[in-house]
Amino acid sequence: MELEKSLNEYLEKVDRYLKPLVVSERVDIVKEIKSEMLELLGNGHSPEQIIERLGNPKELAKAYLDESITKSRGFNWRRLSAIIAFYSLAGMGGVCILPVTSICAIAFMGSGIICPIAGVIKLLAFLLGFDMPWIGFTIGNYSANAIVFLPISILIGVVLFLAGWLLWKLTIALIQLMSRGKKTLEQ
Repeated sequence: MELEKSLNEYLEKVDRYLKPLVVSERVDIVKEIKSEMLELLGNGHSPEQIIERLGNPKELAKAYLDESITKSRGFNWRRLSAIIAFYSLAGMGGVCILPVTSICAIAFMGSGIICPIAGVIKLLAFLLGFDMPWIGFTIGNYSANAIVFLPISILIGVVLFLAGWLLWKLTIALIQLMSRGKKTLEQ
């Protein structure tokens, strides 16, 4: 059984909104929706009823993006692009809140990695007889020497990385909260 033009157009829209996903994952999602459409057509539903049941293609794609984002753990660039696509579909909350939390998360985690590296570089330079005054820790007139700076940089790095990790978890939690009202195919 072939799908009518309106159903094919609906599937094309969903596919466009799912572009950040891996091609194989996107194809599987579209096949799943098409299979559900064919089943509903076989049960006597009209194309209009099917489209009404599935809802807005943008919202359906957002629900699948949410599922893709939340089922995988950790950070990777593919997941970041899915998050960016998700919050672009999520409305004002996505436009205002999610970019801030996700960008700050990445910045804090990156700073948490760079800070201890700076401590090691300053210590190695000190041991080799070089001074690197632009790398360091200063409060008022006190400036930490290279030996004291290393543990301080490690501590600051851990705190920054944990703050970034918590912001990343907050980003994922916000995405889940925003998509809580999603429609499913099994209605």
